[in-house]
Amino acid sequence: MEKTTKGMAAAAEEMHKRDRVFRRASNFDFLLYLLTVVIIALSLRLFVFEFVQVVGPSMYPTLVNAEDMFVEKLTYTVSKPQRGDVIICRYPNKAENIVKRIVGLPGETISIVGGCVYINREQLDESTYWNDYILGDMAPVLIPEGYIFVMGDNRNESADSRMVGPLPFSKIFGKVQAVTFPFDVARWM
Repeated sequence: MEKTTKGMAAAAEEMHKRDRVFRRASNFDFLLYLLTVVIIALSLRLFVFEFVQVVGPSMYPTLVNAEDMFVEKLTYTVSKPQRGDVIICRYPNKAENIVKRIVGLPGETISIVGGCVYINREQLDESTYWNDYILGDMAPVLIPEGYIFVMGDNRNESADSRMVGPLPFSKIFGKVQAVTFPFDVARWM
């Protein structure tokens, strides 16, 4: 029985090799499958998640240059940005992704006085990610509705909202969920 089944399979295979219509349909099915996989992969990367590499020292010590991050892109479609979130954003008139921490929220007034960040005249507790003195003061800035104020955790080595101003929500591209590489420092954020 097994020989008969193998023989029938071999005969069918031989017959299909000679059948141009069957080969063309098989090639079309494969190309359609491949196209579907590519579209799904690109859609996931564009709308759901992606891996982004840290460039520069602006988020040290939270994130180190050349670490790879897992960035999830759906959070801010269902909820508003929160203070302390580490995000991927873009500055106005720039094409590259930037990683920063949300420090100020819509309707708040943010300032830097005597090396400390103040939100609505109350000092912000940043002890979990910043324990140094911020060089230079910043006059109070009212953050408009629909905007956020971002800063790098390495406050003195960061080009952030102190230079480019508050960012609109539309410039947020995702929330950093984890560091994925190098493997020995992988961690959830």
